[in-house]
Amino acid sequence: MTAKGSNVWISELSHTFKKQTKPTLKNINLTIPKGQLTALIGRSGCGKSTLLQMIAGLLIPSDGAVRINAHTVTKPSAKWNMMFQKPSLYPWMTVRENAALGLVFSGTYNDKKDRVEELLDMVGLAEHKDKNVQQLSGGQQQRVALARSLATEPEILLLDEPFSALDAFTRSQLQNEVSEICHNQGITMILVTHDIEEAVAMADNVVIMSQNPGEIVGEMEVKLDYPRDRSLEEFNTLKENLFNEFEKIDLAKQRSVAESNA
Repeated sequence: MTAKGSNVWISELSHTFKKQTKPTLKNINLTIPKGQLTALIGRSGCGKSTLLQMIAGLLIPSDGAVRINAHTVTKPSAKWNMMFQKPSLYPWMTVRENAALGLVFSGTYNDKKDRVEELLDMVGLAEHKDKNVQQLSGGQQQRVALARSLATEPEILLLDEPFSALDAFTRSQLQNEVSEICHNQGITMILVTHDIEEAVAMADNVVIMSQNPGEIVGEMEVKLDYPRDRSLEEFNTLKENLFNEFEKIDLAKQRSVAESNA
């Protein structure tokens, strides 16, 4: 299908937080074509969540720029939605009310009520629409957050480790569902993770980041059909290759730091 997502272009991006002497991110250059599912993978503290927030317009980089469809990102937009580790639902509202929030805020809910119903059906919450969200499990709450993110028909879906707190079965189920939805609907997806299996399960392209400072040090293409079958030998070979690449980059970085301190 024709991708309805957006192109993302990150150019010469570096960032140093106030009161810090060393940059968190350094010389990030990355092009993500529309409709591509991309995973940013790296150890905790490598700046991948900071980079995601800059793509979302929640943070402005010290140097360089993020451009989406040739427009420089300076603030958040309804065209790109972000899912965090916690679903951030309003606890006094029903499933349906939470899923409809983006449409309510944009004043389009009355015209798009059916979309909310369809999305809740699609994410497996057909029988829970009138329940208070506090009655749901963690996995079901993340499904509500997903429906809410998709309701406004975003061009980009930004995921900041949204499945990390879930049990293994629910996590793999949601990984498959979200990647398949984005792939089928042509949404550009950018996922932040430190989980090698999650990266291989969800992305067309895996971008590897090192830390101190956060830099892009490698990429790996994943040519497997969605939904991904984790029992395939090819899947596990890619997982192993990514792990080895990760380890190699880690060792090279440690060696470089040791040499510069010598």
